[in-house]
Amino acid sequence: MLRLLRTTTFSFTIIYVFVFAIAVAGLGLLFYQNTFGVMSKQTDAIINQEMVVLSEVFSTEGAGVLRRVIRERAAWRDDGLYMLIGAPSGAVLSGNLSALPPEALSAGEGFFDFTFERPRLNAAGREVGIETREARGKIRRFKPTPDAETSFLVFVARDISTRESLRKRSQALMTRIGMVTIGLGILMGLVFSRALLRRVDSVNRTARAIRDGDLSKRIALTGAGDELENLALNLNAMLDQIERLMSGMREVSDNIAHDLRSPLNRIRGRLTEALKGDIDARDEALRATLADAENMIMTFNALLSIARIESGEGAGSMEAVDLVAIAQEMVELYEPAAQDAGFVLQLKTAPTPPVRGSRSLISQALANLLDNALKYAVGGETIRIDVRKGSEGRVLLSVLDDGPGVPPAERDSVLKRFVRLEQSRSTPGSGLGLSLVAAIARAHRGAIALGDSKAGDERPGLKVTIAFPAFDKA
Repeated sequence: MLRLLRTTTFSFTIIYVFVFAIAVAGLGLLFYQNTFGVMSKQTDAIINQEMVVLSEVFSTEGAGVLRRVIRERAAWRDDGLYMLIGAPSGAVLSGNLSALPPEALSAGEGFFDFTFERPRLNAAGREVGIETREARGKIRRFKPTPDAETSFLVFVARDISTRESLRKRSQALMTRIGMVTIGLGILMGLVFSRALLRRVDSVNRTARAIRDGDLSKRIALTGAGDELENLALNLNAMLDQIERLMSGMREVSDNIAHDLRSPLNRIRGRLTEALKGDIDARDEALRATLADAENMIMTFNALLSIARIESGEGAGSMEAVDLVAIAQEMVELYEPAAQDAGFVLQLKTAPTPPVRGSRSLISQALANLLDNALKYAVGGETIRIDVRKGSEGRVLLSVLDDGPGVPPAERDSVLKRFVRLEQSRSTPGSGLGLSLVAAIARAHRGAIALGDSKAGDERPGLKVTIAFPAFDKA
């Protein structure tokens, strides 16, 4: 329970309930002022008007007529209360009250509230008891002349019991509504906090499992589609990337230990034999060792490039890139090498939108694909670069050759690091070319696919296609 009270959701809910309660109180006050406040002012206005009328009767008709008028008004079946008292004797001359309220003695000529008792009548008009009522009144002294010794006290009041009863019930109702609102707000805060805490605990459990080494754990999705669900999706995507990078690091470590052991052992054996031989043998050993060292440096550079690209560091700034222009530049650059190797390098393009990417990385990927085609399309005659618009807003960059191709069962494996097909073992290389191309494709949120360039032919050739998402200016 203490954890629920400390959650951000509960704090925000309490703030919301507090603001809402203030708003409800403000509306209640406005309602009170426009109902009971107005009714109270109307009661005071009626009493003042009665005083003015009685004062005019006294000044024009005299005390006798005033007494008769008060007696008549007291006989009416309304909320009016009247008393006419002679002074200084204090005798009640007329009215429907038996005694002057004690509050009148200290009120002066201002308004005052008081209680009085009157008989309770049944439906037949018979008295069945006494009830206490609330009223509001005012008292004034009438004199025939300013210096007269005798005077009259005129008391006028209105029964406000019905209004006060309604006011008290309204206050009690608004108080209950306020208490229920606060209670429901706290309950909702606890419910929301508990629901949020369960989802946060799920994230924490996943984070602890990953911290303890289980990189396969992912945050459970609820299908709610809210901001927490989007956060979970992004975190899961981040964890997928981290797992992929960690797996890549382990794979690189294993491959380095496996694939670089042979050249190192070869170098050690060659140098050991060279120490026993003559000068010519030593020179030959040094030249062979230098070649092996150059190949190892190239391998390490390729691994470093892949690691930098997959981490996002090597991608650099992304901008609008024209694939047709890059393809044209690479054709001009590789055409002499293709002619020397006995290939015809072709270019086929169509109008395409720009893509968002790194010009240098895309050029490097295309260069690697052309290098692979020149190396491994043995017996082929043609290498072609295709640039065209694909479906779903993608731009396709393809390199096709008419060599022996790659069997379908091995197409996924050749995209991994240090993987080389059996027929390519005699060709210099590290098995990292297509791995680097795949890393560049992933860095551009694209996809790489291998297929036949001439399906059904004895020499199916190889078609490597990178699908780039088109540049979105928004």
